[in-house]
Amino acid sequence: MSIHADPLETFREEAKEQLVVLEESLLALEEDPADQEMIAAAFRSLHTIKGSGGMFDLGSLVHFAHVVESVFDLMRNGTLHVESRIISLGLQARDHLLALLEHGDDPELQSEGALLEQAFLAYLPEKGDGAASPAAGQSAEAQSERTWRILFRPKPILFRHGANPLLLIREMEELGTILVLGFSDGIPELSSIDPTECYLAWEVLLTTTADEQAIRDVFMFVEDDADLEISLVDEVADSDLPYKRLGEILLERGDITAEALEQSVNERAFLGQTLVEKGFVSSERVHAALEEQRYVRSMRESRQTAESSNAIRVGTDKLSSLVNLVGEFVSMHANVVFTAQQKDDRDFIAVGEQMDRLIRELRDLSIEMHMVPVSGLFNGYRRLVRDLASNLGKEVRLITEGSETELDKNVIDLLKDPLMHIVRNSVDHGIETPEIRTGAGKSPTGTLKLAASYAGAHVVIRVSDDGAGMNVERIRAKAIERGVLSAESDRSEEEILQYIFAPGFSTAEQTTAVSGRGVGMDVVQRNIEQLGGSVRIASRTGEGSTVTIRIPLTLAIVEGLLARVDRNWYLVNLSYIEECLDFDTMDHENRRGYASYRGGIVPFVDMRRYFRIKGTAEKNGGQQLIVVSVDDKRVGLVVDEIQDTYQSVIKSLGRIYEKVEGISGAIMLGNGTPALVLDVDRLVRLAAREKGHE
Repeated sequence: MSIHADPLETFREEAKEQLVVLEESLLALEEDPADQEMIAAAFRSLHTIKGSGGMFDLGSLVHFAHVVESVFDLMRNGTLHVESRIISLGLQARDHLLALLEHGDDPELQSEGALLEQAFLAYLPEKGDGAASPAAGQSAEAQSERTWRILFRPKPILFRHGANPLLLIREMEELGTILVLGFSDGIPELSSIDPTECYLAWEVLLTTTADEQAIRDVFMFVEDDADLEISLVDEVADSDLPYKRLGEILLERGDITAEALEQSVNERAFLGQTLVEKGFVSSERVHAALEEQRYVRSMRESRQTAESSNAIRVGTDKLSSLVNLVGEFVSMHANVVFTAQQKDDRDFIAVGEQMDRLIRELRDLSIEMHMVPVSGLFNGYRRLVRDLASNLGKEVRLITEGSETELDKNVIDLLKDPLMHIVRNSVDHGIETPEIRTGAGKSPTGTLKLAASYAGAHVVIRVSDDGAGMNVERIRAKAIERGVLSAESDRSEEEILQYIFAPGFSTAEQTTAVSGRGVGMDVVQRNIEQLGGSVRIASRTGEGSTVTIRIPLTLAIVEGLLARVDRNWYLVNLSYIEECLDFDTMDHENRRGYASYRGGIVPFVDMRRYFRIKGTAEKNGGQQLIVVSVDDKRVGLVVDEIQDTYQSVIKSLGRIYEKVEGISGAIMLGNGTPALVLDVDRLVRLAAREKGHE
């Protein structure tokens, strides 16, 4: 099996990342058209795709990217102003580039691309050489990366004409990778300094696919106020040759004479040290030459081998396999420890304890490698919100919080569709039109907020809108009509809102292209609960709604407390547990299911009775109470025995157990006995519902 990635596939993955940046930049520009950083970011993304695509002979993609890049270059230079139509065209171009990456030279794509290309060409000035010609700025010479040395020596009058050298250097950064070296040997004595004059000089090493003319264009407006020398110092064809020695570099730059080099080269000391000691050159210039050596060698190494990089690309399928293998390793370790304890082999037990520490570190590392920030998930909805609001004639602003929060990549992939459905419903049926909002005394622009935060071993994601909220009475009436709620029921508003998760439940008065709030929400709830999570809804009439999703950080390994009821074992996730107490010593009332707890009372669920296990608890052992909490609700779970913490791979129980309330999966203990994983969130909810209506 080859361990080397296909270069073309690697390019496609990198290009898709650049398209994500492009989309984010365009959406940011829609909010702030004057944001030069976002214009530059969009331009760089297109430039990178075009340059890298040329290496793989992707003619259609390179040509189209160049046309779009040319328009963004005009905006970057201030020749063209950002407008709404360009943003829309840019988003269409992003989609077309993605299609070209995935499907290549499909005839249908070519016709679509031609129409889109004409729309962009309309923004370009008509020139004889064709501003958007694929040959312009895209010759074979400019396709490969080369390293240039730019010596920039401003004249003293530069500042007086309002020029800023640092802005010029920053503009060069947009052309590629740079190393900036400053020279201060032109600064006079303090008493002679004129603050209106420039005494500094710079050397910039620039690795880029751009040609010399593109570099000179950066200094177009300061040509008369500076001395500029641009020379090619390295290109791909020279990569197999050793780079120049220190003396050659100093001689090329004019820092020393040939005679000075001859006088110093035969000395036994280091050449740079000798030249400085003899007064032929300053230590600053020697340092700059040595930095040039290091920089060019580094650029060559990065071109020649991917192994020199500190980061490598690994497919998510391989990372998932690693996490699964570590999970199985955890289960195997539990079996080893159990066997050692059964044989009462102290040496074997000691080895098992040492393995436990290493396995925990390996587990944490493998899970950490599979974690990604939710920013990628959140940013993916910006385009959805924009397009949906435009189609519905609404104004919606998307705000994100906690984007740095990390989740298991598999969890994020499985969360995309449910979260997208919630976002669509919020825009379609949550946020009102500008006219209705204005009439209600609100801002015409609605706000949709996606927020993520940690909660123990879980992540909480909230989707909030400041729309009209949900009509609780209408939901109640619909629930009664469907027969899932009796007319005499006194359910709370929070519980009534949960009925929108019933299959086919909807209060929408008319059908639109987007599902009514509630249509398909049963699928949303089922998908989230399959992740071991939960979903809640809160709403206030006229103020908006909030959907709260609580999901585990990872699906691979669960760590919890083992509890026994009769001969059955259960695992309670540690992140839910507040405290464990001796139930028999507490004041409690079995009939009503309440126990005294810290100056108050706590409802409890007798797990023996809940799972209909026959018999009674052992009198000599005494029952235990595990106090768990979810959000602001606290419930006690009564069990026969509490053993110890345990970590293992969680397994699905299959469709036959889908409707079993209170169970979310199973694990295998070291002796081969299965233990059911309790769905604490569901148990707390059921207990709160029962106790609240006695």
